[in-house]
Amino acid sequence: MRTRVFAAVTFMMVVVFLSSARAEGIKEGKWSMTMVTKMGNESPEMAKAMKQMQNLPPEALAMMKQRGIQVGGDGQGMTITVAQCLTKQNPVPKREHSDKHCKETHEINGDTVTFSSSCNYNDTQMESNGTVKYSGDTMEGHIKSHGTAGGRPMDNTIDITGQYVGPCS
Repeated sequence: MRTRVFAAVTFMMVVVFLSSARAEGIKEGKWSMTMVTKMGNESPEMAKAMKQMQNLPPEALAMMKQRGIQVGGDGQGMTITVAQCLTKQNPVPKREHSDKHCKETHEINGDTVTFSSSCNYNDTQMESNGTVKYSGDTMEGHIKSHGTAGGRPMDNTIDITGQYVGPCS
């Protein structure tokens, strides 16, 4: 169950960062982005699995931390930090598996990317809507998702903050 919850949450957070359109107010280079996911409307089993993730063996927690993943203290949230190069042609991170499993639409207006996505991956189906706004060396975003995982309803919100790190290497 923990693996399914972790996979579903990670998949949803990654999916929301898709784009290939042109944007004017986005600083090109390497960005560090932190995504905080809060689950809502979750089953008792999923809440229990999220809380149990805090009690993983130290080796597993260390591996998650190396990958920028941290489970919230209340067991109901998960934080992921990623770093990636962004360009005006690709203003937000893109993961290869998302192309195969998601359909998305984007509207870019200056420094703001507004998007909707619909994803189907194994037993997870999600609809997401969100906005990411860039302002110089920082970015902020908010995404709301609704769908099912393993046949059970799942809703979540993701708050994103980002900081420009420097040129891409």
